[in-house]
Amino acid sequence: MRLTDDELRDVLERAEEIQRTTRRGEALRGEMNAVIEAGEGIGLTRPAIERALRERFELAPPPVVGDRVFAKSADGKFHIADVVAISGDDIRVSFLRGGEQVVTADEIKPCSFVPGQRVMYHWPWWGPWNCEVISYHAPTQFLVLSDRWGSTTTCRAEDVWLEPQRQTNVRTPRQRAYATLIGVGTAVGAIVGSLITALLMR
Repeated sequence: MRLTDDELRDVLERAEEIQRTTRRGEALRGEMNAVIEAGEGIGLTRPAIERALRERFELAPPPVVGDRVFAKSADGKFHIADVVAISGDDIRVSFLRGGEQVVTADEIKPCSFVPGQRVMYHWPWWGPWNCEVISYHAPTQFLVLSDRWGSTTTCRAEDVWLEPQRQTNVRTPRQRAYATLIGVGTAVGAIVGSLITALLMR
């Protein structure tokens, strides 16, 4: 098998993404364990702390085969999928709209459709819209959504998605150094400009 330059770049970018998210998952587990130990130290039960952490950070409990979840897709968004296999840290999901993919635990969000939950939907005439779940009928897989402006619509569950959480830009040391130099240069330029203006005004 010979990879083209584009295929090789795609593979390496995906490998970097997997490594980055895996590291974040390990760090998150470490932080959660520290919080749990601290909570137990003041008399709180482990299940109560775990539930509070899941609610606060929208973390899904460990999935099992057959669970319905929001899973991260190739477009970076979280679409509805069923867990079809689990092997170590790899979770294979089958998206309701077609296709399978292997994801990690931090690329899964719970799918419960409780009233008040926010989901994205392609609202008629408006396009992608942040909606609120009013009700969910599991046997038919239909949702009633509100646009939060007084209008409602009915749609299939597979037609909604969750946007990825926005992350703050993390600068590399080189980028931070450039930004610092630019800032210093701008400050020096402003000072020199002020001095020249003051001299010309005399």
